[in-house]
Amino acid sequence: MFLVSTRTAPLLLLALACGACAGLWDLSAAALHETLAILAVSAALLAAAAPPRRAPLLALAVAAGVLLAHLVSPPPPGAHLAPLERGLISAAVAAVPALAGAAAGAGAARLLARRGRA
Repeated sequence: MFLVSTRTAPLLLLALACGACAGLWDLSAAALHETLAILAVSAALLAAAAPPRRAPLLALAVAAGVLLAHLVSPPPPGAHLAPLERGLISAAVAAVPALAGAAAGAGAARLLARRGRA
């Protein structure tokens, strides 16, 4: 059984919210690089605040937030895919910068913790 600690649960909800914001931004923005930056930075900051072993889970929660945004928002003009298909594709693409950002955030937190002990 998978249990989430009381420290990680609020971070997971915040990760879902950050992912949903990035997903809504993605639906309204013309450029992709801003959305990717939102995903990477939000995952990095959340992973830096969480235990390092939870970083991948937080990155996946950010990607799940993108899926959630696509499911609850109206389809953009000219969309040919169903909301679920469009959301799954966007979440899969969002997982890459989110995982990279979470790895960077967890690595930075470990580095700062080691420097603080030295």
